[in-house]
Amino acid sequence: MEVCNDLHLRPYYGDEDETDGLYYNEAKAGTTAFHAYATLYARVNNKRYTLAVRSLTDGDTTSDVLAAFLGLLDNFEFGVKAVYLDSGFYDNKCLTLL
Repeated sequence: MEVCNDLHLRPYYGDEDETDGLYYNEAKAGTTAFHAYATLYARVNNKRYTLAVRSLTDGDTTSDVLAAFLGLLDNFEFGVKAVYLDSGFYDNKCLTLL
């Protein structure tokens, strides 16, 4: 089975001091504050099935999320043929985990 990890960053333009759970990243769409979540999907016969969703807050790293998702895959009884990551997971720590 093939699995895919995606990082979703939704820009936040409100008052950052009054909002909990924001994730800070490089500036995009005029802000550095985001509502962020990561998803883990299985791709089977060209259909997509959601296996996990995890919110990210400031201090979370993509390598932490990837490690949790890979640990989750160990609990399933199917073999993973390929892991696809979007560019948000492209760093040395994530590559080392793979």
